[in-house]
Amino acid sequence: MCEIELEEPRDDEVVVRMAAVGICGTDLHSVKGEWQRPTPMVLGHEGAGTVEDVGDGVSLRPGDRVVLSWAPSCGKCGDCARGRPAACVPLHRAIAAGTLVDGRTGMSLNGETVYRGTATGALAERLVVSERVALPLGDDVPLEEAALLGCAALTGVGAALFAARVEPGASVVVVGAGGVGQFVLEGARIAGAETVVSVDPVEGRRDQAVQLGATAAVAPDELKKTMRELLPEGADYGFDAVGNPETTELALRWTRSGGTCVVVGLPAAGARFDLDPGEFNRREKWLTGTMYGSEDPAVALPILLEHLGAGRLQLRPLLGPTFPLDDVNDAIEASLAGSAGRVVVQP
Repeated sequence: MCEIELEEPRDDEVVVRMAAVGICGTDLHSVKGEWQRPTPMVLGHEGAGTVEDVGDGVSLRPGDRVVLSWAPSCGKCGDCARGRPAACVPLHRAIAAGTLVDGRTGMSLNGETVYRGTATGALAERLVVSERVALPLGDDVPLEEAALLGCAALTGVGAALFAARVEPGASVVVVGAGGVGQFVLEGARIAGAETVVSVDPVEGRRDQAVQLGATAAVAPDELKKTMRELLPEGADYGFDAVGNPETTELALRWTRSGGTCVVVGLPAAGARFDLDPGEFNRREKWLTGTMYGSEDPAVALPILLEHLGAGRLQLRPLLGPTFPLDDVNDAIEASLAGSAGRVVVQP
């Protein structure tokens, strides 16, 4: 570990002492070289912590517990005006450049710029972020669990509730049962889905999916048989929680005629997949995508906290192994190996 210099918070910024950071698939894209980002870079964006210091113009106070949102609104572009800050073009330019939305990083090492993963850089003991990044959490949720709300839960639950708008009694197939896929499953259950089929090659993740309420959890080569038994016409909603061309094709294949397929996972740079036009004109399927749950995180988080308080949303069962910040490389390896639960780093 090394000591990184942080700029003092500006009037609209806060200092957050990080308590827990989940290892997200977005971080792994950078680790595996599937996305090209400037280095040196502090990865991590799915986190929770406690406000330690504040600028003069913010409403948060030291001691407030917060969840990080990696999608603060720039407040100027059309997407932000429509309440979709995760689609903000200046934000995505900043993510590609490894900076904050305003173009700076606020981090340095021996006088050299240190870049931020996903415009956040949460795998650190302390972090300076805009107040719009630090969403109030309240006192009821352990920070280790709250970290999952920052990305996986907002993305996965939001995919079901806000992007697909799963209807009560519906049938769902979820391809991928990692962190995001498990939350898609929870979102489908919260929405009242009757039949939920989870697909993943990792046995531990399939077991986890069953514990979270999946009707069936199968390996990819078992899916055809299972779907013909449970949902021979296909599912009302298909979700690809992985983002590979093959997994998108699989989710679309098992979405029924007139059904909706949602791409949730982010692909490697340059990935492409083939489409059969017959899926759309003859079978009238809908294929769409979602970014960060298709809702403003500041709006979605209180909704998720309400579901959590009512016992409809679970966080604790989705936690995987926990590592100290000094062992962050081991945490990344555990995540790459297919941990059944979300791998968490505690700075």
